[in-house]
Amino acid sequence: MAQVENANIILASQSESRKRQLTEAGIVFEVMVSHADETPDTTKSFGAQLAEIALRKALTIQNQTAVRGPRVIVAADMNVVFDGKMYGKPKTIEEARSLIKSMQGSSEIYGYTGNAILLSDKDRVLEMINVTDIARMSMDHIPDTTLEDYLANQKPLTKCGGFTIMDAPFVHLEEGRYSTACGLTTEYVEEMIKRLFNIM
Repeated sequence: MAQVENANIILASQSESRKRQLTEAGIVFEVMVSHADETPDTTKSFGAQLAEIALRKALTIQNQTAVRGPRVIVAADMNVVFDGKMYGKPKTIEEARSLIKSMQGSSEIYGYTGNAILLSDKDRVLEMINVTDIARMSMDHIPDTTLEDYLANQKPLTKCGGFTIMDAPFVHLEEGRYSTACGLTTEYVEEMIKRLFNIM
């Protein structure tokens, strides 16, 4: 993908995984952390909850950058859904260990990624993609030594469900987009950047 100035692409996240995803896609960007309210509305579906949180993040940055010209604002919120429950980042190593152990051998692990991609110009949102994309994953049975090595070295407390497919060789994509399984559906970002080129 052709590059645009980093002031035109804003990632509303400090997630290392999302930074890595955009970098690997050849997208030049700047980071602005939104500090938006991420409290889910549990009366809504899992997908609706995550899309709404992502949109809150994006609109917060939209308002903070309202003096700027054409730009794309990228926000996302991901959780892992397993056995009918939605899991964010574990609070302890013990929680991460227990969850990963419970998922081993399953091919019904779902990455739900809420995306909010805004094409904006000054204080106006010209176009918006606000959807939750879903990827289905599987997890191998692994020896305890492999699990303990992963927990010790891969920062599980920073990852929904305690893992990310990007650095867990025992996790595999079964259905859907790999980018979604990583936490940001970059195909949507690339689509909006193409629209940005058309108005610049």
